[in-house]
Amino acid sequence: MIPVWCWDETAWNSFFISAMARYGSSMNSTFLVNSAAHKYGDQPFDKYIEARENPVVSLLTTGGGWHNYHHVFPFDYAASELGYTINLTKVFIDVMAMIGLAYDLKTANPNAIKDRKLKSGDGTRVTRNDKLKHTLNTKNPK
Repeated sequence: MIPVWCWDETAWNSFFISAMARYGSSMNSTFLVNSAAHKYGDQPFDKYIEARENPVVSLLTTGGGWHNYHHVFPFDYAASELGYTINLTKVFIDVMAMIGLAYDLKTANPNAIKDRKLKSGDGTRVTRNDKLKHTLNTKNPK
């Protein structure tokens, strides 16, 4: 009703622009997760599955574009190894955890993430340091 009162807009136009256009654009950006995030991007954790890491989709969906990570580590609430980088969903869940409304948040072990990148990833997020540590750990397991 604000556009009707403040800008002399018709109720019909106000409904379609403020409600339906917003709903349509948010639904289309959400659908990008299962289309663009399965076709375009890197596969740093598992190059044998179709899911990919797509920062554009992550930006449009507030964190849903880190799909390769999500498929490899589905239990991780953050759905990304990148922390708060283009992941407002993780920020929201962390704030809810701070005030007690979210709990038992599970994350993937950093060593398991590195091992998975080296084992089956496409090499896009592997650092020289990761390779060195992996080589040392496989030669001298504890």
